[in-house]
Amino acid sequence: MRGWVGLLAGLVLLGGSGCAVVKVKERAFGEVAVERNVDALSGGRLSTAAATALGSAGLDPEQCAREPEPCIAQLRPLAAVEDWLATAAELQLLRMNAAPATVTKAAESAGIAKRAEPSESPVVAPDVDSDLRTRAAIETARYAYAYLFLSPRTPEQRVFEARQERVLRFYNRAIDVVAQAAFEASRGQIGTTPLQVGGLELSIALHGYEATELTQQPEALLASDTLGFDNLRAVYRRDGFGTALVAVFPRRSRSDPDAADTPYRDTRYLPVTATLRFDGDGDGDGGLDAVLASRTARMDVYNPYRIDSETIAGRKVPLAANYSAAYGIWLARSELARLSLSSLLRPKQARAFKPRIYLNQPYDPDKRVIVLVHGLASSPEAWVNLANELLGDETLRKHYQLWQVFYPTNLSILSNRAAIDSALTQTFAHYDPEGDDVAGRDAVLVGHSMGGVISRLLVSDSGDRVLDATLQPFDPAAAQRLRNEPMVRELTVFKAMPQFERAVFLASPHRGAVVTDGWPLRMVRKLIRLPFDVLRETAELAQRNEVGQDELQKIGFRKGRPPTGPDDLSPNSLFMRSTENLPIEAGLPYHTIVGQRDPKLPLLQSSDGAVPYRSAHLDGALSEKVIPSGHSVQETPQAILELRRILRIDMAEYAKRVKR
Repeated sequence: MRGWVGLLAGLVLLGGSGCAVVKVKERAFGEVAVERNVDALSGGRLSTAAATALGSAGLDPEQCAREPEPCIAQLRPLAAVEDWLATAAELQLLRMNAAPATVTKAAESAGIAKRAEPSESPVVAPDVDSDLRTRAAIETARYAYAYLFLSPRTPEQRVFEARQERVLRFYNRAIDVVAQAAFEASRGQIGTTPLQVGGLELSIALHGYEATELTQQPEALLASDTLGFDNLRAVYRRDGFGTALVAVFPRRSRSDPDAADTPYRDTRYLPVTATLRFDGDGDGDGGLDAVLASRTARMDVYNPYRIDSETIAGRKVPLAANYSAAYGIWLARSELARLSLSSLLRPKQARAFKPRIYLNQPYDPDKRVIVLVHGLASSPEAWVNLANELLGDETLRKHYQLWQVFYPTNLSILSNRAAIDSALTQTFAHYDPEGDDVAGRDAVLVGHSMGGVISRLLVSDSGDRVLDATLQPFDPAAAQRLRNEPMVRELTVFKAMPQFERAVFLASPHRGAVVTDGWPLRMVRKLIRLPFDVLRETAELAQRNEVGQDELQKIGFRKGRPPTGPDDLSPNSLFMRSTENLPIEAGLPYHTIVGQRDPKLPLLQSSDGAVPYRSAHLDGALSEKVIPSGHSVQETPQAILELRRILRIDMAEYAKRVKR
């Protein structure tokens, strides 16, 4: 019996040793996908691939995450080159994320908050050269760079592998940290190179920027892809090599005597793309070991509007870019809407602010200009999604640059036409003094609402028609005196601006907006204030030419106050009677986009809630697009698509003209 028991026990032991230790467990595909995508960047822990590489070499992944250097050295002879380099980059990234972000916080300190008053306390700069986070970022970038370009297989051979995309993200994130460290190291030293950053001797090379564009030290540096924007429908970016950043430059000093009188405004928010190359990267004779040992490197900083790819380690690679971040930050910090409303209603204004021309990117002599003109009680914020989507359209971005006009809408339309004409003329002349840039001609003018009315006048030749209509109510002697007044002639006699070759009008009341005569807006019109300098100049003009109050009242004055922008929009105003039939310059193509609030109504009886169709319609337009929308038609996807269609036609016709 004892023998049988022993035999059975032995069989049980033998059978037990043959039992399967691996069991199949069915899991949801989404759960598996999430697990595969977790890594040091997305989940704060090693990816499955890195943990597997370490475990296969007999190394403890958790211990390696705490002390990466010994594990990286031990792993090299035990793993394939790609496994080793990818794992080393990820271990260093974990180390980077665990270190305090002292340098990054300093670089971003002024980036999003509104500009604070200068502090009298000296700023204590962090020690960039010995900063642990910066050093770990450099090592992350070094191993990732070696994986991407110096491992046995080429990037093209790994194009479908998830690990290559993961390592590229490690590299780009590390470059973000290194770039901010370099920014801190160069504070107050514009153009200084090389810099001592994280144990590296780092040189800086700029690509695609004019010398005049980077004459100041930025006050902050922001990582574009970490920013989100409310009320911006989309963020347009390009995936690629490097990290997308926004350099924030100081605003003009209030004490600058030219600040108020200079109409053009270069962008304070400059998009940049940064990459890091290590000496001995394969373009020379060093190769992998030289890159891993190198103590010198070069940071290349690119203008993403002008450069979209670069040759790195013998290969042409696309560069990362973010085309919405700089624009979004500008709108978030500009306070343009507040200034627009305060100029309309704020009492005791000493003087009207002059129109400003905002460039949404660094001036490019080889790209044509699109000029956007907003409407009543508005600002460039009215174009938020339209401008963003034009910037995000790769085809349009290669051929056009955006300028946005900001002007005080309380002044009369003729006053604003003259002031905007002057501001645009000065801006074109400033950036293209010789008049031979592509950007200095064949521009496209786009206006919404009252901005569309002004835009039509900018491409029209008045002759003496507006002057005659304005002077008609005066007695002959007073009319003759006024006819010779420079101020009167400047407002009423004008020619089409030669820089424009196409125009687009959106929801524009060319024959008036009937809603302006409704009692709510009549009350608002009474509240609108004009600056003291405008009232003084008008009073002096009337006194100088012996014009009485009765005559002034005939041309729209009320108690000595000249008509305002909203007054001019009334269908019964003298302005509308004298300008509604002015022809647009012969041969200039133009288009209309019209809102129809109630599509059930016949088109001729419809309106967008503010502007009747009959007022927005223009005979002779090459195209007219009617969109179910209220007055803010420029915000609709359909209007933006229509404008993009028009611009593509414009591109094609321009290309034909250039070939002739």
